[in-house]
Amino acid sequence: MSPGVGALVALNLGYAVMGTVFVWAVRGMPRWSDVARLCGLGYLVGVAAFGVVWTELLVLGVPFGAWQVPATLVVGTALSAAAGAWRGMPLPRGMSSSPSGTTTSLLVTAVGVALVGLLFEAFFRSARLQSVQAFDAWAFWIPKAKAIYFFGGFDEQIFTVSAGPTYPPLLPILDASAFHAMGSADVVTLHLQFWFLVLGGTVAVAGCLARHVPAWALWPSLLLVLTVPRFGEELMAPQADVLVDLLFVVGVLLLALWLEDGRGWRLCPVTLLLAGAALTKREGLLFAGVALVVAFVAAWPERRRAWPPLAAVTALVIVAAVPWRLWYRSHGIGGEAPSDVGGSGSADRAWDALRLSVDVLFDSSLWSVLPFALVLALAIAFAWGSRRQAAFLGAVTALVLLGGAWVTYSYTDLAVTADEALNPIVRYTGAIALLVAVAMPLLLSSATQERSS
Repeated sequence: MSPGVGALVALNLGYAVMGTVFVWAVRGMPRWSDVARLCGLGYLVGVAAFGVVWTELLVLGVPFGAWQVPATLVVGTALSAAAGAWRGMPLPRGMSSSPSGTTTSLLVTAVGVALVGLLFEAFFRSARLQSVQAFDAWAFWIPKAKAIYFFGGFDEQIFTVSAGPTYPPLLPILDASAFHAMGSADVVTLHLQFWFLVLGGTVAVAGCLARHVPAWALWPSLLLVLTVPRFGEELMAPQADVLVDLLFVVGVLLLALWLEDGRGWRLCPVTLLLAGAALTKREGLLFAGVALVVAFVAAWPERRRAWPPLAAVTALVIVAAVPWRLWYRSHGIGGEAPSDVGGSGSADRAWDALRLSVDVLFDSSLWSVLPFALVLALAIAFAWGSRRQAAFLGAVTALVLLGGAWVTYSYTDLAVTADEALNPIVRYTGAIALLVAVAMPLLLSSATQERSS
């Protein structure tokens, strides 16, 4: 193993430890099997927390250097550990007394883990020596990361003159941390950082769903999502699309589970994940808004209990997102909102934008059968499963789809086309495709449970 790869392993292990200790502090993990199951969620929480904290610190002018990265991870871990000890959370002890599930489910799980492992081994070999090819990566994502790495902050020239000046800085901060860990701005080995992000997101989805859905619903869904043509091409690209999708989708998953069982600890990671999404890409704020608005509506029957904590989550996400917006406005950069919504207000453009979003979503050359499988799973759940869960996930999907149409309609400089050089709708739609990994197992499981009860 080269020093650069080893350094990235250590850095990402630090994210996982900090985030997992945070999850232990808010939830508790009685056994080491719980730690293993939720370490993926802990990893994503650690990544989001690190990026959110350093976004706010860089806005305030705090310098970012080599020693600040491990210091932040150590301090964050210590604070979470102190909070868990103060709350009286016991340390993990032992493993589960016996494997849970039938022999068939254990076999399916073993096969699923093996196939996913083989897939990630292939992803690793693909990413290890990959060059920077994506336009956005070399146009502004990596230059911003290099600016933070070399100058220790938001270099005014790079951050105000380069393309996409309003794009939030969480990803460049993570890239700069990887550069510090590797000891140089190695943009080739940097691709492995995105391998870790995708691996962590996959483990997070599998771990969060493992006790709520059968193995036959979980592992085929994960494998299907990971092998669609579009993700095969773009998963390791050093851009923010996959990261914002992962943070959003895992946040939606936790909200869906919270609506079912009301376990309040889930809202703590949701806060960090959605705040991280809002600071990863501009549409991350839209994704967070969609997830929270639909959760408010879905929680209407228990609004006295559910709305106050949801309001607190919403407030914290907004508070986290505001400083970056204030920073770029203070430097004379225009806002993220369109200045001329819809141009002349043409109904034809609105219809064309909606049709483009639907056409891209159902393009089998991009997403294979994912959207058709999602529609089928929603229909099955509405007919025989949990209508509340189906309504929540269906509404999130529909609003994200409409959000993509609104982006095309309202930003008149975007052509109504799927050409990625002229319109980002294909990258935007990845959030819906990735949501299938969560929605299909939950929806199919609810239908089979209802029918067998």
